[in-house]
Amino acid sequence: MTKPLELPVIIFISYLVLLAAGIQEGRYVKHEASYDQPISDKIINKIIETGDGDVFHCIDINLQPALSHPLLKGHIIQMEPTSYPSELKIKSSSDTIATEAHLPTIACPKGTIPLLQNSKADLKTQFSFDPIGNTHHRGGERAGCTTYDEIYGTQVAINVYEPKVRGQNDLSASWALMVNGPTGNYEGIGAGSIVWPNYHGDNFARFHIYWQVNTVNMPCFDHMCPGFVQVSKSVGIGGRIEPVSTYNGDQYEITVTISKDPKTGNWWLAYGRDKKPLGYWPPSIFTYMNEKASACFWGGQVHGPTVQLHLPELGSGHWAATGPGKAAYVRSIKVINKDSQYFIPGTHNTFSGSTRPFCYDAGDIRFNDDGARLLYGGPGNCTK
Repeated sequence: MTKPLELPVIIFISYLVLLAAGIQEGRYVKHEASYDQPISDKIINKIIETGDGDVFHCIDINLQPALSHPLLKGHIIQMEPTSYPSELKIKSSSDTIATEAHLPTIACPKGTIPLLQNSKADLKTQFSFDPIGNTHHRGGERAGCTTYDEIYGTQVAINVYEPKVRGQNDLSASWALMVNGPTGNYEGIGAGSIVWPNYHGDNFARFHIYWQVNTVNMPCFDHMCPGFVQVSKSVGIGGRIEPVSTYNGDQYEITVTISKDPKTGNWWLAYGRDKKPLGYWPPSIFTYMNEKASACFWGGQVHGPTVQLHLPELGSGHWAATGPGKAAYVRSIKVINKDSQYFIPGTHNTFSGSTRPFCYDAGDIRFNDDGARLLYGGPGNCTK
């Protein structure tokens, strides 16, 4: 089903000073916060450089940025989900399975997590866009599909490309995003592939996470702000995704899973087909997203201060109408219900569309036993 997208999201960038504090060891790690001690070289356990030149600092899991959040004082780190959502029983899938793309494996010592050293970026510049109605708006555009329901998680396979982005502080994302809250005061969490030149001084597709809380009204990415509790010692958030797809050539994808732990209420993020847990957003940092989401978006978005002057590519940079292998896709789209079970979005409450159809488009949604799927994208560089 197709209609204009109506999922309001406010995006703008903020850089915050990261704070550190001490906690105890164990499967669940209790944290006693101390907010006046900034992170320094003294807490770096190990420095690892990848083959791409990215530098990761291995820091004690007890001293990670998330635990400086005022609402996480005394927080106990949950090292793994208490359970996983029940899988769908799939008879067969008509989807052609692409090769899985990967993030670099960071060999941080046990009890530490990798933080990307982001010395090349100047992220103090803020940009935002108004909530989207049925027309395009200043600061951002999107093409994809949205479902409206009581949502406790999602899983999606995201086709990875490296779209061309013109402005240094503009970005082009392919991701999953869940939101809840009243109009103009939404909260949200999400993850996926983003090309963002100013983030790390390059034009590579990188794996980023996002969240926004209404109490601060300040969206955050990765570990720029405290709030996301990382538990993985081998996956570096913000790392480069490789390989990437080529137009009419080899196709690559990543799998993103966000699920609400039925016992602790934490929003868990997992990466890859093997659903490797990366970490979680504690419900205590949210007002409206503390229990569930009311809508979920899958597809592509572009944002930035110069987007309306120089609209970047979205997805593969080609229209959905060009077909599979040429246009970007999101596939195997599933959502999770209150009983921690996967289900396929309904045809009555799931819609595809574009906020700027002369620049980007989204194809019709196809439903099968493996979930929903659609193509999306566009070249940008248009004035209508």
